[in-house]
Amino acid sequence: MLARHVAALPEPGALRGGCVYEPKFDGYRALLFVTEDGCRVQSRRGHDITDAFPDVADVAFEHLPAGLVLDGELVVWIDGGLDFGELQRRVGHGSHRRLRQAPASFVAFDLLAAADNDVRGAALSVRRQLLEAVLADAPTAVQLCPQTADVAQAREWMAEYLAADVGIEGLVVKGQDTTYRGGAREWQKYRVRDTVEVVVGAVSGSLEAPAHLLLGLPGRDGALVFVGTTSDLTARQRDEIGPLLQPAGDPDSWPADSPDIGRWGANDRRATVAVEPVVVVEVSTDSTTQGQRWRHPTTFVRARPDLTIAELAPPEGS
Repeated sequence: MLARHVAALPEPGALRGGCVYEPKFDGYRALLFVTEDGCRVQSRRGHDITDAFPDVADVAFEHLPAGLVLDGELVVWIDGGLDFGELQRRVGHGSHRRLRQAPASFVAFDLLAAADNDVRGAALSVRRQLLEAVLADAPTAVQLCPQTADVAQAREWMAEYLAADVGIEGLVVKGQDTTYRGGAREWQKYRVRDTVEVVVGAVSGSLEAPAHLLLGLPGRDGALVFVGTTSDLTARQRDEIGPLLQPAGDPDSWPADSPDIGRWGANDRRATVAVEPVVVVEVSTDSTTQGQRWRHPTTFVRARPDLTIAELAPPEGS
């Protein structure tokens, strides 16, 4: 299941059965499949990433009963904070030495199957009880995600996370009577910082050294809608995003043919290069919009290779 961004924290009665609030860890979404023969770690895109997280798979296989499917976040703690970059390096086949220096853990927030029985049709409150029982004696490498039905406590969590700057992105809010429907965007996500995931449709400059990113979101009809640009990328950001970009199969596709996209200043018109719209990035925005577009340039935060364009929410008003 997926979460949609909301501008305000939902009140207790906003969702079916009443709301529960969970911290949103800055991690890598994954499923754990525990069987009699071992544990498989699967990314949200369906890829087997067990080789990148053997420490988590080994602990889950050793300490959890067979027949489980858990949903949660893979995280790496370094110096008291969450390090998403370390997760990306892991998936990029980091060294075994790196695995020893920065072990990963799994924060479980849902249970999809127990004893080989599919429980996705059960209410979240029931799945939570089962999850708590399964993880009662589990080691910290596979831990239970905190949860509360008290909105005041949830707000306290938010204040504490913001002050501590440990990498908690915000809160995910769920209805206690809801079932688990893969692909449905029925959870809600309230963030500490106002960031959003978008897809890169083009760049200014070149693919090897992009100066800015041109950003889009899939409209309800499936067509990509231009929503804004980033400010100037730093050298480090160019090095991060450049290798992920591929030239568009159709060089005249969106958004290179939009008449006003190439303008970066009153006297500055740079060439834009269309790219395959498959690279998802996270950007920070002040949320000021003009129609479906952000009025001001956004700030590039990071690439999100764990996400696909199909998981992005359409722009407001599309």
